[in-house]
Amino acid sequence: MSNEKISGNNVSESLKIILVKKNMNIAKLAELMGLSSTTLYSKFKRGNFSVKDLNEISKALNLSYEITFTIND
Repeated sequence: MSNEKISGNNVSESLKIILVKKNMNIAKLAELMGLSSTTLYSKFKRGNFSVKDLNEISKALNLSYEITFTIND
């Protein structure tokens, strides 16, 4: 898979794009993570992911990610 950046502030939408590119859905991701699909669907709906969640998602999907903060003067 290519090394591409998905921009934007919506983590849920970015992850959904990645899932489509990997021919996967949220239920399958939940299974890989050992979570109930209801729990993961809820996190996607709220866009409420902890750093731990992101680490587990990236491990399950074989991804790397970075979080960048930039001070705009």
